[in-house]
Amino acid sequence: MSVLAYAGPSDGWLDALPLGNGSLGAMVDATGPRTRLHLNDETGWSGSPASEHRHGPVDAATAAAALAAARVHLAADRAAEAEAELAVLGNEYGQAFLPFGAVEIGLPIGHTVARRWLDLADASHHIEGTGIHQTSFVSHPDGVLVHRIVLTDAAGPDPELTVTVDSPLVELGRTDTGDGLSLLLALPADVAPGHRPDRPPVTWQLPGIDPVQGAIVLSVRHDGRLLPAGAAGGLRIVGAREVLVCVSTATTFSAAGRLPVGTNADAAATAAARLALVAGVTADDLFARHRADYTALFDRVVLDLGVPRHRTPAEADGADTPDRLTATDRLHRAAADPRPAAQADPALAALLFDYGRYLLIACSRPGGLPATLQGIWNDSLQPPWSSNYTLNINTEMNYWGAQVAQLDETVAPLLTFTEALAERGAETAARLYGCRGWVAHHNSDAWAFTSPVTGDASWAQWPMAGIWLVRQLDEARRFGTASAADLTRHWRLTRGAARFALDFLVQLPDGSLSTRPSTSPENQYLQHDRPVAAGTGSTMDRTLLRELFTLLPGLAADSGHGDDPILVEAAAALERIVPAQIGADGTLLEWDRDRAEADPEHRHVSHLVGLYPGDGFDGAGSDSASLARAASASLDRRGDDSTGWSLAWKLGLRARLHQADRVDALLELVLRPARDDAGPHAGGLYPNFFAAHPPFQIDGNLGYVAAIGEMLLQSHTGVIELLPALPASLPDGRVSGLAARGGVLVDLEWAGGTLVSVRLRARAERFEGSRLVAFHGQRYELPVTVAGSQVDWPPAR
Repeated sequence: MSVLAYAGPSDGWLDALPLGNGSLGAMVDATGPRTRLHLNDETGWSGSPASEHRHGPVDAATAAAALAAARVHLAADRAAEAEAELAVLGNEYGQAFLPFGAVEIGLPIGHTVARRWLDLADASHHIEGTGIHQTSFVSHPDGVLVHRIVLTDAAGPDPELTVTVDSPLVELGRTDTGDGLSLLLALPADVAPGHRPDRPPVTWQLPGIDPVQGAIVLSVRHDGRLLPAGAAGGLRIVGAREVLVCVSTATTFSAAGRLPVGTNADAAATAAARLALVAGVTADDLFARHRADYTALFDRVVLDLGVPRHRTPAEADGADTPDRLTATDRLHRAAADPRPAAQADPALAALLFDYGRYLLIACSRPGGLPATLQGIWNDSLQPPWSSNYTLNINTEMNYWGAQVAQLDETVAPLLTFTEALAERGAETAARLYGCRGWVAHHNSDAWAFTSPVTGDASWAQWPMAGIWLVRQLDEARRFGTASAADLTRHWRLTRGAARFALDFLVQLPDGSLSTRPSTSPENQYLQHDRPVAAGTGSTMDRTLLRELFTLLPGLAADSGHGDDPILVEAAAALERIVPAQIGADGTLLEWDRDRAEADPEHRHVSHLVGLYPGDGFDGAGSDSASLARAASASLDRRGDDSTGWSLAWKLGLRARLHQADRVDALLELVLRPARDDAGPHAGGLYPNFFAAHPPFQIDGNLGYVAAIGEMLLQSHTGVIELLPALPASLPDGRVSGLAARGGVLVDLEWAGGTLVSVRLRARAERFEGSRLVAFHGQRYELPVTVAGSQVDWPPAR
């Protein structure tokens, strides 16, 4: 069963459990005397489009002078001086994704929580207590949160419930309609990130900023009596045996123009209209519509890795049911077991895979915004790293597993968001760099912030985000799921990113082309005994550029632009960009030459992007094996333990290297309880299985989906490789529905660490034919049809 189960009440936000429909997020906090539904609306952001330049943009002449001076310094290898020049390009910071409010259900006196669970199979949350069962879900088809309360005689002869709503935002109005509540809200004009203590944390009004307004509207259906609520306000319901609370949120954020449009009254009307549409629909029908929509996505992939192997005899019957083995028990037991955690409880590794898929479906749906650093769940007015978009790794990682897990629809918000970045980034590219095309940097927000932020050059001065985003978006074409319209959109974005890259490149004395300035996010090296970041042609920059220019011809042909003259320019540039190089110590060079790292165990492994999630080193010819060894040596130097998202990246990298033993070691670090005293860069899982940076970042959860997919199936070389990095801790299992590039779905079964059978299915008739399939060096040509047929391994020749 794909269930996160707990005994007793929740203990704070990181013990509460998440629900979401892509636009409305909720954390269900069940404390016993009350159930609190923490709400997030995906459009609940501080600031406005004017926030990026509220102190005025850096003018083109100033930027040109600073860039020219920095390039002179970098040509002479004077990094500190170059960084001082580049600092003038920084433009404050992006805005923050914010908590929206909460609905609180007051339960009868003496009520206690016996158990609670999140069922990933149907995206529903359940709480069982003293005579009361509560069920929650957030419906994507109907756009509302539904909280159903069923009371039995054990709840008392005349049980009393209260329903209230509140918010950390500014309240502009409140309406009690008798059978519902409405709260009108104003969001702040500015929220500074935590690394800017020189700025007020939250500012509610600023000249020239028209911030978002919003509303929370709820309706209550019940079969009891409605009584005066008293001084506390809200709704008071007595004697009911069933209560249905439906919640809707809306804001004035307009995705079309990324502008606040209208007032909070308009937002309230939008939210109320959704509730009106479900007013006559039964709770069962609401759930049926929600379930059908959700399972159409979630059921595409099924992973079975076995049952817990540390069960006691008392747990042997139904060990995975909510009342038999809690999620926290499983996590702590697996971590304490002398065997690897995945061996002690292989189902735990599968559960985390399912949880990651669940979270991606819950926080990223077509028509909305992409997943932030925390998906769609945040409880702080000044959240870590503004809970926005970090484009030098985390935003891309959120979507690494989308295609292999057949969740292609979840990428739609990233495509739309990248188009907004391209629109605003064209002006930024021209003004800051004198370049065509478009640019984005390390950080962004819902308003499509594209400037460099003010801060250390190691993360602020990185104009390569657009290039990595279009490389990530190209996976839809490679997997065969991009529509003709999407391919046209991809082409426009990719061509614009390539135009910027071609203009930004500089010619070095040896005739090669490279980036200058350049950084390797977010690492630093030592120069004159001080840490610096700026340089010329980091390995990450050169790798991303080579992958960009390599994919251009295929995308151009598939989108009907095979005669575009930019292809000639890009091909010529590709020949002059130096590929990844090996340093004197046998590791992969991170910068343009051997440098002494300021932090040899840094959590970022940016220079290995070409190995994963890039195309690997197979295109490097005779150098591929040497580069793979150098990448492995680099990972050894970095060490295993790190943040949740770094662990996920290292899992993917080790899988690409076919290092199953190292995958096992990393799984041990992933499948452990997060500890407050473990340091700032040690991952693990919080009680609700959110991945720790620490604090919580969802890329650790979503990146894990991609890493498990890479462990079981690889297709980046054109060969479908089966179980390329299966760890010894997971010798038996089966999976159905994993996607390979080229429009193929793959079902696998293995036992004792060896492949038992494989089934290949074409996603459409145009993908039928045959594919080269490999397992441990054995290669066979297998048929691919829409119906598919199971083949026992090894197949007859």
